[in-house]
Amino acid sequence: MNRSLTFRYSLHQMAYWAAVAGVVSFASAYLLAKGFSAGQVGVLLAAGNLLSCTAQPLLAARADHGRGRTVFRMTLGLTLSAAVCFAVPELLALPRWAFGALYLLGVFATDAMIPLMNAISVACNAAGRPVNYGFGRGMGSLAFSGAALAVGGAMSRLGAGWMIWISVVLLALNALIVAGYPPVEAAAAERQRTESCSLGVFVRRYRWYCVSLTGVTLLAMFHAMTENYLIEVVRPLGGDSGSVGVALFIATWVELPVLLWFDRLHRRLGDVRLLKTAAVSFVVKAVLLLLAPSVPAIYAIELLQATTYAFLSPTQLYYANARVGREDMVKGQAFITAAYTLGCAAGNFAGGQLLQYFGVRTMLASGVGMALAGAVILFLTVNRRDS
Repeated sequence: MNRSLTFRYSLHQMAYWAAVAGVVSFASAYLLAKGFSAGQVGVLLAAGNLLSCTAQPLLAARADHGRGRTVFRMTLGLTLSAAVCFAVPELLALPRWAFGALYLLGVFATDAMIPLMNAISVACNAAGRPVNYGFGRGMGSLAFSGAALAVGGAMSRLGAGWMIWISVVLLALNALIVAGYPPVEAAAAERQRTESCSLGVFVRRYRWYCVSLTGVTLLAMFHAMTENYLIEVVRPLGGDSGSVGVALFIATWVELPVLLWFDRLHRRLGDVRLLKTAAVSFVVKAVLLLLAPSVPAIYAIELLQATTYAFLSPTQLYYANARVGREDMVKGQAFITAAYTLGCAAGNFAGGQLLQYFGVRTMLASGVGMALAGAVILFLTVNRRDS
């Protein structure tokens, strides 16, 4: 393992996820403090997620067709664009629509970086400069946890605007980290002998891979719905926002060791077995949440984060790399990331509607259906290889 490159990649992940802890996790608090209504906040964030879902495959196609340091340049451009979009509304007196539009574009640029970050890891490894992706992603989760506490404290003591400046500084730091990568992608590109295909050809060429992404989308729907509306799950059991904080803290820390040593785990089990284990774990979690009798039971259920999200998130990288040709590698990463992002957006929307019109029990029962359907699709497709 190239320790210096893994160290840089870990710093890259840490700076990125620490920034995300502010501009995404505290977006509602920030925008509400700026005078937006709850409905407007929901529309802005959903629109940003949906825009990134649409654009990620297109950006990836550009990266796949490019040569040299294309992936690095695109990542750097998105990082700087996000920093500008978040900083300008704090510096200028903008009308509400312009403020919201810039924040939406900032969320889009932030989301769109994820498949390119994954692709950087793959490019480094393909060029013979090994990077420990699992360790880097684990350090990103650790940074997210710490940044969430720091940003929350800063906002409560100093005001909502401090969240933006903390995140902008982190994005600027991330830009410096990305700019300092050695020229590794050019070496990998020299090994490519086949031209990257168009998006339409990609779907036909990798049809089983694309079908399997439907399962990922359904699992992401369940995960986002239950995590983002966890307050509504614990409230009938006597819990409050403090209970949600404890549950999320448990979830973050049980996933951390899995992510830190994921490379070893992957070598032992392989991506197919890990995806199947994650799928089964999501179904078990969905059933247990539906039947949970108390808040302490919710805490215990969050321990399943170690085999649900902590397995699914990094395995996506390896699965895409194994199923998609090197010439289409960035598109493969973008498709699976877009599938997960789309699932999160759909889960947020579905959860809100189910809660409003049918109640928390119906939402949790629907979550069982989502998780079960996603698991069935993955079990039927992940062993299939496209010719």
